[in-house]
Amino acid sequence: MTVRLPEGDLRERLERYLEGFREHVELDEAGLEGNLVRVVVEPGAVPRVLTVAREALGIMHLSFITVVDRRGHFDLTYELLDLRGGRVQVRTTLEDEEPVMESVTGIYPTANWHEREAYDMFGIAFRGHPDLRRVYTWQDHFDHHPLLKSFEISTKRTFEGLR
Repeated sequence: MTVRLPEGDLRERLERYLEGFREHVELDEAGLEGNLVRVVVEPGAVPRVLTVAREALGIMHLSFITVVDRRGHFDLTYELLDLRGGRVQVRTTLEDEEPVMESVTGIYPTANWHEREAYDMFGIAFRGHPDLRRVYTWQDHFDHHPLLKSFEISTKRTFEGLR
């Protein structure tokens, strides 16, 4: 497999990325800020946007996925790097008490770990993920997702006897 880095200066590449997304996908919002292209789409459009990013635009790396619990909905942001200073953020909002997203591990294999982390910490399931197991917490006997705002610590740790 040959990896080709995107050509052109940064501004030219970012404008090409933005135009490429607009040609292939219906965007809710889009814009340029510094070295960043921001795109907002419906959850069902995320796999299509990421496929366009990788196959049509040549953006080779998914760096991370972040999740923010907004109490009632979740904001997911996929950050892509073109490895020459350009960044793309694809943001979507999930509104469901039991949120489910399509896995993008078939498009960007690096999504594997990030989707597992989002599942473990926030309870977001990724349909089609090849191995959706917890990353940090116990696989069995722990039915919680510690980064949910509704998560309450039910045990109190004390350090009596240790001081």
